[in-house]
Amino acid sequence: GPQHIAGSPFKAKVSGPRLSGGHSLHETSSVLVETVSKTSSMGGPFASLPKFTSDASKVISRGSGLSKAFVGQKNTFTVDCTSAGTNMLMVGVHGPKAPCEEVYVKHMGNRMYNVTYTVKEQGSYILILKWGDDHAPGSPFHVTVP
Repeated sequence: GPQHIAGSPFKAKVSGPRLSGGHSLHETSSVLVETVSKTSSMGGPFASLPKFTSDASKVISRGSGLSKAFVGQKNTFTVDCTSAGTNMLMVGVHGPKAPCEEVYVKHMGNRMYNVTYTVKEQGSYILILKWGDDHAPGSPFHVTVP
């Protein structure tokens, strides 16, 4: 196809006695390239992730940091996952130009979390809140930084 094989173009050193004596004769050669499929394997204790049983629709998030934030201040909200089964909380905050530099997720016990983040510029931010692979209710949140 139109895509190069990894490492292409290849350089080959050709050696041996010259077979043609003049410029009018043409030499030909052929090369067989066998492709190898690469697979990613983490191995070790994380070779296969555990199957979590959870329901992101039962996640409850509260706090002013879900809708408004202030430059240079700690903006906070809480996430209650006690009824949402077992999974991992994922939080991301992206600003007008770049991701938020500091997002702290603190597990308080019993699947209750405090989230704190700090923004450095004004504008519109998007806050993603996921329980495993699924968005929590309200996510993505639109956060205004005046």
